[in-house]
Amino acid sequence: MITSKHFSEKEFKSCSPSCSLQDMKQSTMNRLDTLRELAGIPIVINSAYRSSAHDKSKGRSGTGAHTLGQAVDIRCNTSETRFKVVQAAIAAGFSRIGIDKAFVHVDDSSQHAQCVMWLY
Repeated sequence: MITSKHFSEKEFKSCSPSCSLQDMKQSTMNRLDTLRELAGIPIVINSAYRSSAHDKSKGRSGTGAHTLGQAVDIRCNTSETRFKVVQAAIAAGFSRIGIDKAFVHVDDSSQHAQCVMWLY
């Protein structure tokens, strides 16, 4: 059973697409809990687990970290929030980070390139 100190099943049901906390990897959730503690701000998850079929239907590979339950997109509407999330993500051990105007993607997939940061 996947658990989290700071995130509820309801929050994952609210993701787009809807998913379950149980779709996530425990190691990723542990890092996400640490990120939340280090950032010291509320964290809203926009997107977490996505099925391979859903990913492909959006023109993606279907093999990304979201399909492994090892990625989340965190809502960030200000530059201050974005900075806090990125700083906390690195300190929590996430080595794959994507930056968008409205969110920060963090993942800890070992199947993908490490120590990378990209822009959307």
